[in-house]
Formats: sequence, C-alpha cells, structure tokens
Amino acid sequence: MIPLEYFVLMSIGILSLGISGILASRHFLIMMFSVEVVFTAGTLLAVSVFYFTQAPGTPVLLLAIWAAASAEVLAIIVFYRYMTARGVDLDLMKLSKLRNR
Repeated sequence: MIPLEYFVLMSIGILSLGISGILASRHFLIMMFSVEVVFTAGTLLAVSVFYFTQAPGTPVLLLAIWAAASAEVLAIIVFYRYMTARGVDLDLMKLSKLRNR
C-alpha cells in the first residue's frame, strides 16, 4: 500500500504547478486552467485523506470542490464563446472601466 505522504507530496507538486501557471500568465484562459489544476490538487489531497482516515465530512468537501470546478469550466466556455464572437482585449476593458468612473 502506498503511504499517505506520497499523495500529499504529489498534491503539493500539482498545487505548485497550478500556482506557477497563475502567476506566470496574463492570459485569462491559461489562468483559469491553472486554477483548475489547483482544484485537482485539492481534490487529490481530499480523496487521499478520506481514503486513509475514513473521515465523514470529506464527501461534502469534495462536492464543494467539484461545484466550484464545474462553475469555472462554465466560465471558461462562456468566455471562449464571447472571445471568438467579438474578440476581447482585457487591457482595453480595464482602461474603459477606469474612464467610466
């Protein structure tokens, strides 16, 4: 049987990849996929802890993580659809918001 420490180290590695993707990119879709990688690391850690400890509250935590991940995927799909239909420049959007204040 594989010890719990291996799963914890693997989830820390996946978490660090996701955080580095968020910090290194300015593109919205890449940042959202990096957040998805962070959710995957959290889910891996929660499942491994649930398996080893048989904690009763972990399925509720997993449902919350999956709900947030599915909402993020929906946001990615909506943004991609908007971007292909009209084209989006995030810097121009930010400047237009600042001018309207």
